[in-house]
Amino acid sequence: MVKRMIPVLLLLAAAPILPAETDITIDMTLYNTVMRSREIDLTNPLVPIAGEKYWAFGMAGTGALSIQSAGNANVRADLAVDFTYPDFSGIPVITLQKSYVKAKFPSFRLTVGKTRLGWGDGFVFNSGDVVFGSISPDVNLVGAEVRTETAWLTSVNFPLGRFSFLEFLVKAPDMKYSGATPVGMGKVRDLGAGGRIYTKLGNLKVEMGYYFDGADLTDYDIKVTDAVEALTLKAFQRPYISLQGNLGADFYLNSSVAAPVDAVDDMVDIIKDTWNISFGLFHMAEVGYGNSLTFRIESVFLPFMEWSEKPGGNGNYAVLLYPEIAFAYGQNLNFSVRSLFSPIDLSAMITGGFSWNVFEGFNLLGYGNFYIGDGNDTFSWDKDDALWIPGSDIVDGVSVMLGLQYIY
Repeated sequence: MVKRMIPVLLLLAAAPILPAETDITIDMTLYNTVMRSREIDLTNPLVPIAGEKYWAFGMAGTGALSIQSAGNANVRADLAVDFTYPDFSGIPVITLQKSYVKAKFPSFRLTVGKTRLGWGDGFVFNSGDVVFGSISPDVNLVGAEVRTETAWLTSVNFPLGRFSFLEFLVKAPDMKYSGATPVGMGKVRDLGAGGRIYTKLGNLKVEMGYYFDGADLTDYDIKVTDAVEALTLKAFQRPYISLQGNLGADFYLNSSVAAPVDAVDDMVDIIKDTWNISFGLFHMAEVGYGNSLTFRIESVFLPFMEWSEKPGGNGNYAVLLYPEIAFAYGQNLNFSVRSLFSPIDLSAMITGGFSWNVFEGFNLLGYGNFYIGDGNDTFSWDKDDALWIPGSDIVDGVSVMLGLQYIY
């Protein structure tokens, strides 16, 4: 653990002597949490299972250190480290979230390092995000951003005129591991590569692209099956299209499919099962003087998945919804309600919260997460013991958090 923290401590020690052309930001969030959870039954240490329910209380925190370049219009860089305490082991977790350089040349733009590229459009659901995947409901609705995964990549962007560009991407494969120990670099055949074109047709923004992922075994965690057995397929290719415009409210529509690179007998069924469509609407309205009310609704559809509730629950359902409403009272007080809703099994996760900017950079925060649904639904108030995953599942039905954030 000490060895893991040495680079970060050296970075912090060097911060005061960094050149003036840098912006250093530290974001600290500290909070108290009360939740209903489960004990872990270790009767069989090799197969831990869900134990008794109990009310849990804890204090935890996160921190983010960002060092950004400043003063150079042609080159921009960002080094960002995240700290989280505690995790399940009770050990602080240190993550290199970003480490990239962007350079602007006369005829192209270059990005190299660990970062995230925004393909497609969508806050929670985005079928155009074929690089990282953004259709899973496994997200934390508390943060300002809910999709924050980054990767080591290189991209080259060629401007084609006003509001148009062509972009190519190569994403490095993950390191090879033996347990938790890295033992070598990834294989060339496991890299990701693709490209997209972005342009405008009148007032409509159009984006199309293709991505090859040599390391993907099952697309977006969807288990593709035939009549008898599950198929484990390596390497997918994913074309997509994305549209964005305004019809009184901003709208965005994305669609993508995933097809294995190797030809298989079930190719048509696989394409049908992985075809997904996301749609969203966003609108902001002024309420009184200096106040605003925003509405957002998003949906993701998998047309050939299950349109009726599966006996026993826990199915791969064809539709999920994300509604959100937020009210900003002046510049300092914000309220929001967000939800993930499964209309097929009538289950939901609802997150309500507020933030109050008391002083510059200092905010008081409060959030509550509530689950509605049967024990075997997509979201559950009282999850079935057989579906509870020790070490992964934390909240059983409800959690409440009160804390503060300080950015300096």
